[in-house]
Amino acid sequence: MDATSPLRSRAWPPAGSRSATSRRRWALLAGLLVVPAALVLFGVPSAWPLVAIPIVVSAPLLGMPGLGAAGATAGATIALASGSEAVRGPELAVGLIGFLVAGLIVAVGASAREQELVKLSRDATDRLTGLHDYGFLADALPRECRRAARYEQPLSAIVLDIDGFKAFNDRHGHLAGNRMLSEVGQAIDATVRRSDLAARFGGEEFVVVVPGPLAEARDAADRIREAIGQSTVATDDGAASVSASAGVAQYDPARDEDWEAFLARADGALYEAKRAGRDTTAVAQPRGDLQAAA
Repeated sequence: MDATSPLRSRAWPPAGSRSATSRRRWALLAGLLVVPAALVLFGVPSAWPLVAIPIVVSAPLLGMPGLGAAGATAGATIALASGSEAVRGPELAVGLIGFLVAGLIVAVGASAREQELVKLSRDATDRLTGLHDYGFLADALPRECRRAARYEQPLSAIVLDIDGFKAFNDRHGHLAGNRMLSEVGQAIDATVRRSDLAARFGGEEFVVVVPGPLAEARDAADRIREAIGQSTVATDDGAASVSASAGVAQYDPARDEDWEAFLARADGALYEAKRAGRDTTAVAQPRGDLQAAA
């Protein structure tokens, strides 16, 4: 482990199920479309301008499919309103065209913002391991610490380090070392939950932020170590096994003055795991004691 080191691209913070989010957005858009349609249908034709609201918000919510659905429904609503003597046809046509143009402008802006977010996500990914990089972690973890303190919710962190990595590098070369880092990154990514944040901390060290109590993070650390232990790395001498040690700590707003102090306690537990024989998990208890377990 490099004592001087500081912390598959994953979308984080978690947004939950994408399909569930999409359904909620379609439901919201449908509700916004039903209101003006119902008003027009039940005798308030002057309410037709309300169709502007779902048209403008449809693209940011659901992209071009949403805008298309909103435009078609708005057109039907305006067609209903055109049967009233209180509303003139040309005004309706001009209004609908204006609303659709406004919706397209918003859609273009939303698309540009989405592309920028995708670029930022790529820039915040460690290309070797596929996990988030140190910069992403340094931005995200302080926010999570503040959120945990504000809402009194448990937040834990796991610091992992590949056992014997320097010796492996010296013996097999840096290309083999890179393959080992990549294998470990894949094992971590495949094991952590959607709600966890996994990042390469530096060198052969990794951090996993777990929104949950200490016991939950300890279980997660053991699962990750087991997954890493099932990995192998191709070398000129054949397949090499991999193992990692882990230190776990729970954020304590009363003691941890910042996110770095929080991670320092987890890192201290990691050193205890190394001293206990490696391929183990050590836990920094709330009182500051350390407990190691195989």
